[in-house]
Amino acid sequence: MKHITYLLFLFLYLFLNACDDDKNEPKENNDRPETIAWIEDTMREHYFWREEIKKADALNYNATPNAFFTSLLSSKDGKNGNPYSYIENISSTTRGAIRSNYTYGFEFCIVTFSPSMEIGACVLYVLPDSPASGKLKRGDWIFGINDKSLTEESVKTLFGGEAAKFTVANWDPIVKIFYESEDIDIDAARAVEDNPIFHRDIFERPNKKIGYLVYNHFTAGKEDVVGDTTYDDELRKLSNSIFSEVDEFILDLRYNNGGLLTSAQLLCAIFTPFDKLSVDFLWLQYKYNDPSTRVPFKVNETLRNGALTGENLNLKRLYVLVSSMSASSSEAVINLLDPFMDVIIIGETTVGKNVGASEYESDDKTWKMHPIICQILNADKFADYTDGFQPHYPKGEAFDYDKDGYIVDIPVLYELGNENERLLKIALELIDNSYTGDQGTRSLRTPISKEKVASSLDRKATNGVVIDIE
Repeated sequence: MKHITYLLFLFLYLFLNACDDDKNEPKENNDRPETIAWIEDTMREHYFWREEIKKADALNYNATPNAFFTSLLSSKDGKNGNPYSYIENISSTTRGAIRSNYTYGFEFCIVTFSPSMEIGACVLYVLPDSPASGKLKRGDWIFGINDKSLTEESVKTLFGGEAAKFTVANWDPIVKIFYESEDIDIDAARAVEDNPIFHRDIFERPNKKIGYLVYNHFTAGKEDVVGDTTYDDELRKLSNSIFSEVDEFILDLRYNNGGLLTSAQLLCAIFTPFDKLSVDFLWLQYKYNDPSTRVPFKVNETLRNGALTGENLNLKRLYVLVSSMSASSSEAVINLLDPFMDVIIIGETTVGKNVGASEYESDDKTWKMHPIICQILNADKFADYTDGFQPHYPKGEAFDYDKDGYIVDIPVLYELGNENERLLKIALELIDNSYTGDQGTRSLRTPISKEKVASSLDRKATNGVVIDIE
């Protein structure tokens, strides 16, 4: 009997010790909450800085999905403490709001005037067939909504809402005052098509034909579904029609803060010199961090494909208009074309998003992750533009600044496509050999303005070049 008692005590001692040891062991896969397990497994497989993810015993598996996701991120992810990678809840209560495209149909930037601290919203462009179409124009200034002055909070209502009354004024650049303040009634926000091909034109010269394209985001089609290539097809059609046989080209990406890499590839294939599209030409590389395969680079297939490229324009140089809002796929186009042709940059220093992100959805259709998974390298394996591309010809996109970054002048904002429009005018003068301004130094890569002017376009920015994963 005494031996049986000793054995029971020994069994209990070993059992309790085993339980204590389990508390210090990393959780097995089946011990983690389903969403947390999906987040961790996906990030450990695809995240660009996966080697920096903490070991399991240092992670809090009881955290919320948002907090747990954040705990996996590298300090190298993003800028100024704001990571590019993010996670979102797409449950039935929020999905509609996230995907809503209801709008008044215009984009704007915000300026706070000193010393009055009055807030004004300057209209950058207006979408056709929208509530704002025919009511507002580029260069209008909105100072009030429904008889109340704009505030930092009420500015958000300009994104879209009920029918409203805007107090609008125009700027006189000669006497430096706003004039003719008037109230304009705007119908309620509604779904508006936002075609990335905002404006296209041809400028004829005695001995040359100049193409011009305002391209505002890299989107393949009208619907967010695989196979819709409506807008890409329109680009192909333009390359085969009005842009056919152009001698020079001006690509306006100043309001383009990113989108699909496939659409960026299409643009590159249209503009690249024809002899660079040979069958064995490898001009785009994805740099992954994949220790399991030890393959640091994956290279895309050649773009010498009529179905993809439309008509190649066989250009020797490309003039690109940019701003401090130009990012991700816009910068990828500059970087990918740079080894093979003259890419002449006009405007402001770009954002500097040199990474690619992809989208992963949980099995229960409740969460979506958008982690950074790669860097986008050109044929020279160059991707070091985290400080953005500095323009060869610096010019404020909408305003002129002093050396400390403060706005010192508000010029007339001509419509996009008007030959007097400030950035387009520089490109045309360079082509015409009549430009008399100063040339910047691209290698400095320092911003023109100390602080970026806030813009409604910020809400549309992608966290990086959008990579489609089949």
